[in-house]
Amino acid sequence: MKKTHRAKPNNPDTHRHRHALPRADRSNGLFYLFCTFSGDTWERGPSPPASGDLPHCTESDPGSIDALDCYGHLRSCLSGLGGVGVGGVGVGGVGRVGGARGFGRPADPRRIRVGSWNVGSLTGKLFELADALGRHKVDIACFQETKWKGSRTREGNGYKLWYSGSRSARNGVGVIVAADLKDNVVQVNRCSDRIMAITLVIEEETVNIISAYAPQVGLIDAEKRCFWDSLDELVRECPSDQHLFIGGDLNGHIGAAADGYAGVHGGFGYGVRNDEGRAILEFATAHDLVVVNSFFKKRDVHLITFQSGGHCTQIDYLMVRIKDLKACMDCRVFPGETCSSQHRLLTMDALFERHR
Repeated sequence: MKKTHRAKPNNPDTHRHRHALPRADRSNGLFYLFCTFSGDTWERGPSPPASGDLPHCTESDPGSIDALDCYGHLRSCLSGLGGVGVGGVGVGGVGRVGGARGFGRPADPRRIRVGSWNVGSLTGKLFELADALGRHKVDIACFQETKWKGSRTREGNGYKLWYSGSRSARNGVGVIVAADLKDNVVQVNRCSDRIMAITLVIEEETVNIISAYAPQVGLIDAEKRCFWDSLDELVRECPSDQHLFIGGDLNGHIGAAADGYAGVHGGFGYGVRNDEGRAILEFATAHDLVVVNSFFKKRDVHLITFQSGGHCTQIDYLMVRIKDLKACMDCRVFPGETCSSQHRLLTMDALFERHR
């Protein structure tokens, strides 16, 4: 009996489309992901443009960065827009995701989570705070109101802390670093019990971390001016080709909307602006910084950094240089940690290209 063979499909287009990769474009060695962020979940977004019709990502004003990228996605959504030193283009450049080269598989960028937290006091709870940072996978955190005397280091529970205090148990700041990064610290600068900085190297990039604790609203203007002058001097000492992260309890309200500060305020803040908040925005403007936690649309629970009774405010902030904003993938507050009853942990995620 003669064997019969089933005819193969005669439509090459149908056959080819069945194996095509959906929602991705690998043309020119680039890999674009299209997705949107809703609440705390990722959702697959619209299909990419047809080949040859990729939109041109530009910024009309170098000093102004919108909270939405050129595809209309929030910046908490992973995009193909650079990273810290991505693709050899430089910080904030439109480059290859994760340092992809040619048509090879892109190397995954390294995510560094930086936090800021007014801890109320370190006395009797340093290890508990370190455990909380570990649960939230924080690599580096700026502490304020440590209330420890002197200037020393402590180590334990997978972290190393550098802190700067005064002769009395008041104020105090610190920077705590995960164990896998502690040997990368190359410099420590303890300015006062309100300001300190460390410098470390991450994936061959020099990174400056500043922890700052601004005077409260009721203190005299001279003390406030002294704080901002000291912080101004420290920021100016950081070379412009190095990365800068500032985390602090700055005791001011920047407000929900940008309202004249579109270059530094992303339009997703909280509350009503006051004079202290205006001082924060003026400082950021003077140094080409952005307030990162105003560039990501979040629910109020993930914006509020201080809560006492029925009073909720946003007074803790993370700032980076404008050119580094595109490396920031997300910024949010983690509520519910019992080791700090009033202030909440604020974090941001930044991407660094891996060097092999």
